[in-house]
Amino acid sequence: MAIGSSIDGRDSVLRDRLRTLRDLPLLSDGEELVAAATIADGREAENELAALGSRPNIDLATAAELMERVRRGEAARDLLIGSTRRLVVSLARRHPNTAEVTLALLDAGDEAVGRAADRYDPTGGLPFSSFARWWVERAMREVDRHPSQGRDETPTPADPVLLTALGHLHREDTRVVELRLGLHGGPPLSDEDTARVLGIGTDEEHEREERAVAKLRHPCTPGDLTHLRTL
Repeated sequence: MAIGSSIDGRDSVLRDRLRTLRDLPLLSDGEELVAAATIADGREAENELAALGSRPNIDLATAAELMERVRRGEAARDLLIGSTRRLVVSLARRHPNTAEVTLALLDAGDEAVGRAADRYDPTGGLPFSSFARWWVERAMREVDRHPSQGRDETPTPADPVLLTALGHLHREDTRVVELRLGLHGGPPLSDEDTARVLGIGTDEEHEREERAVAKLRHPCTPGDLTHLRTL
C-alpha cells in the first residue's frame, strides 16, 4: 500500500470513530469525580444486595433502593467511559499506522478505558481522564509491539494494585517503573538500560526511580503499597 493511501485510510478510520462519538457528553474534572463516586456507591449497593438475598425475609423497599443505586452506578460508568473515548482517538493519532492497525488501536484503547473505570479510585482527586490515559497508552503500545496478535494475547502483569497506583503518578515516574518492572511489554530493564531508553543519565534515573517508589509507598496513593521498597 502506498504511503498516501495508508494515511488516508487511517484518517478515515479516525474520522469515522469521532463521528460516532459526537453525541457523547464531555465531563469536567469535577463531573468525572462525581461519576466515579456514583460508580463506587453502585458497587457497594451491589454487595449489599447480594448479602440481602441470603436473608430469609427480604425487605422489598430496601432491595428496590439498592437496585436503584446499582442502576445509577452502571449508568455513571457508561457515562464516564463514553466521555473519555475521544481521548482514545486523540492518542491513536500519535501512532502512524495502517487503517487496520489504527482500528486495533482504537479498540484496544476503548477496552483500556473500561478497565480503567473499574480500577479508578476518585479519593485521590486525580481526574479520570488523566488516570485512563496511562491505561490507554499502555494498551496502544502493546498493539504497536504486536500488531498481529489478538487482544486476549496481551500480557497482563500480576499485581492489579500496582497497576492502579501507576495511573496516579506523573508520566515520567510511571515510565521508569514500567521499564524497570517490565510493564512496557518487554523484559524488566536494568537501571542503566532504563536510563539509556529514556535518554537520561544514570543518576537522574536513580532520582526518578526513588521518587516513583516514594510516591507509590505514600499512604495517599490508592492501594496499599507501603511495603514496596525498591524496583
